[in-house]
Amino acid sequence: MLDAVKQAIASYEMLRPDESVLVALSGGADSVALLHALRALGYPTRAFHLNHCLRGAESDRDEAFCRALCTHLGVALTVERVDVAAAAREQGRGVEETARRIRYARLQDAAQGVKIATAHTADDNLETVLFHLARGTGPKGLAGIPPVRGQVIRPLLGVERAQVEAYLASIGQDFVTDSSNADNGFTRNRIRHTVVPALRAIQPTAVQAAARLGDLLRQDEDCLGGLAQECLAQAARPDGAWDTQPLRQAHPAVRTRALRRLLAQSGMPLRDVTAQHIHALERLLESDHPSAQCDLPHGFAAHREYDTFRLMQSNVQTARPEVPLTVPADLLLWDGSVRVSAHVLEKNEVFYKSFNTFCVDCGTIDFVSLCVRTRRTGDRIRLSAKSGSRTLKKLLIDRKIPRLRREELAVVADKNGVIAVQDIGMDCSRSPQGGARMQIKIEGY
Repeated sequence: MLDAVKQAIASYEMLRPDESVLVALSGGADSVALLHALRALGYPTRAFHLNHCLRGAESDRDEAFCRALCTHLGVALTVERVDVAAAAREQGRGVEETARRIRYARLQDAAQGVKIATAHTADDNLETVLFHLARGTGPKGLAGIPPVRGQVIRPLLGVERAQVEAYLASIGQDFVTDSSNADNGFTRNRIRHTVVPALRAIQPTAVQAAARLGDLLRQDEDCLGGLAQECLAQAARPDGAWDTQPLRQAHPAVRTRALRRLLAQSGMPLRDVTAQHIHALERLLESDHPSAQCDLPHGFAAHREYDTFRLMQSNVQTARPEVPLTVPADLLLWDGSVRVSAHVLEKNEVFYKSFNTFCVDCGTIDFVSLCVRTRRTGDRIRLSAKSGSRTLKKLLIDRKIPRLRREELAVVADKNGVIAVQDIGMDCSRSPQGGARMQIKIEGY
């Protein structure tokens, strides 16, 4: 068993020689064997035990065992107690999920930056593969338990449970047994007690076969993940949107992975992202509708914007109320997303025209009703004397302004109608006619 642990540490570069490591110690056979093995191989070890307070006196027995074991071995031990059942009720989650979350969070705190060794074995890996297979999964789930994930390492993944127990017997070390492991009310226990024995009867080397499958699938995942990252780099735009074309042209195996990475980069917890969500995003990419949308978990939504799409939290919208424009003005509006300034030009003052800077005839403006707002139904604008008046809605569609962006553009108007629109232009009827002039400037951030 020690040879298998040594080989796993070397193959996956889990630890450097003499590197310190924190062992997650439950008191069960696997974690006790892991503690002994790492010490036997010369690694400085500390241990951490979490009393979940789920099994009454039995939980206290496990804690006492871990304390006695570490005292006997001269290993520093950190013990914490958490009422996991109460935490699960408060959080509205299952007990197993809550226990796992709390356990890893406390382990990371106790580790203080060093590696964390957990005692998952080759048998645990096979059970995990079967669990994922039954529930529905992709290649990543079929790969089973990764030998290394961040600072967490699993040196026993190449070791079968029978080897663990034989090793402990050879060194005369006892351990505790969790009575809940016999309860077939838990899915994993049913797999362990019924499915795995049947599978071993068919193929005695099923555990090793699952391990080999995991290694092969992780290699494939690394390759496809790299291609997915390259695809995302091609699709990324400076404004935070994504070009659809690189994703549409990518192989489906690359595209689905790229979309998952994209969701993760946007802050969405991937544990709640299903294949249905990814398929919905793929349909969005292929849609002929230039303003298609699909809803995603945690209030996120994907919005198609012609040849691009954007991810955002759909329940977070900035209010854009109408704001009076009293001249002179220099206003930072709508959570700092737009700045509008206006002042009357001196008679001989030079006007420097730019894309969002407009020179308006003061005689055409009703200063009492002058305001900054977003577009309204019926808004019209005439951009040049040669063109007719058009609805602002139609103009924005023709210019392929994304639907969400249309609702954000600043419109300077008075009771007589639109004067100027951010990123679009000024109504030509407001052009200077030789009288007093006013400069209006709109800046987006």
